Amino acid sequence: MTKNLAKGNKLFILLLQKYSILNFLAHTYLSGENKNIALGNLIGDMVKGNAYENYETDIRTGLILHRAIDSFTDSHEVFLHSKRLISPSFNRYSGIVADIYYDHFLAKYWSDYCDTDLQKFVNTIYVLLIKKYTQLPPRAQRITPFLIIRNWMGNYGHLQALHYVFLGMHRRTLQKGNMHKAVDVLQLHYDELENDFRVFFEDVKLFSKEKLAELSAIPNQANTT
Repeated sequence: MTKNLAKGNKLFILLLQKYSILNFLAHTYLSGENKNIALGNLIGDMVKGNAYENYETDIRTGLILHRAIDSFTDSHEVFLHSKRLISPSFNRYSGIVADIYYDHFLAKYWSDYCDTDLQKFVNTIYVLLIKKYTQLPPRAQRITPFLIIRNWMGNYGHLQALHYVFLGMHRRTLQKGNMHKAVDVLQLHYDELENDFRVFFEDVKLFSKEKLAELSAIPNQANTT
């Protein structure tokens, strides 16, 4: 069994070398009750340019929301503080690492933010990925089986699982990002990063709620950028 687990972890690391798996949990959580919007928000990094116009309305809304959340995050002072804090270790990759750190805290303290059990919530997303599989962009189709089998969204709260994510990212960046040390850096600054997450997440929740209301009021989101 240990040998099979090690083989599975190596396979997932190889997958991560080619396809980034970032803060999926936060993006799906911030999508409200509509699971198709959550799906669009989840695959947002994999749909480039105007390709979002090819999707049905709710998924398109999620894709637009994803871009808005990313812009909000990249300019938020608390997130920038997290980046500065870990920048000596990760340089230009500090934003990617901070994203994953924040998903870790969301998973760990999930019950503070959602009444639905984490695994139950994640399972609904997995089921939706399967149902909508043929509509997913190619990159999402390739990672979906591994995302589900390894239960990565459900495991972000565990440091060992997080370590395997970072090992894959480390290899994907040709070992230039020092991400093999990411869990050690997280533990070194754990309290400060957790505080950053809690402050930031309240703000991004409010932003996402307001943005969703704005998008819902627009008859044709495909004309929204």
